[in-house]
Order: sequence, then C-alpha cells, then structure tokens
Amino acid sequence: LIRISTNEVGLVPGMTLSNEPGYYEDGAFGIRLENIMVVRVVDTEHAFDGKRYLGFEHLTLVPFQRELVDVALLSERERKWVDDYHAKCYEVLAPKLSGPDLA
Repeated sequence: LIRISTNEVGLVPGMTLSNEPGYYEDGAFGIRLENIMVVRVVDTEHAFDGKRYLGFEHLTLVPFQRELVDVALLSERERKWVDDYHAKCYEVLAPKLSGPDLA
C-alpha cells in the first residue's frame, strides 16, 4: 500500500520534517523506519541558470538492523545509500559510545 498525499507548503532551508518509509501487511504487521531531517541548500554537480538546490540532512541517526535488510532486494544505488548512511551513523555516534554500546 502506498499512501501519497500532497501538501501546498514548499520546502525551505531550515525546515524540519520526518521521512517515514514503511511496509505493512494488512492484519499482520508493519515496519516503519523514521528519521527526522532538515532541509539544507546543497551544492550539486550541475546548476541550471545559477539556481541553488535543496537537499536533506539527517538529524536523527539510528543504524538499521542489518540482519533485517535483504540486500538481494536492493539495487546497487540503494545498497550504497544504506552503506553511506551506516558510515555516517558510525562517524557521528562512535566517539560517544564505548564497549558493548559501540557494537
């Protein structure tokens, strides 16, 4: 089931929002991964007519349980995104953790 909704409010730098992809089996279970993000102006390889583009920065960083991700179902681009996200989680969180909490 895909729920698509529209919103008349445009994105602006500094705006926070939640990204909540999920999967639900009717009458059985549901899984939702939720991150809070902030809208930022980003540099891109290509700029058209000098326009600046918006992107997203994660404010919450919680690694995904790798055993629950079937990487065979992911494209190469999706696998790279998960790997990059986990690397960012480690970069930010590892200095704050030690011992079993770091595992």
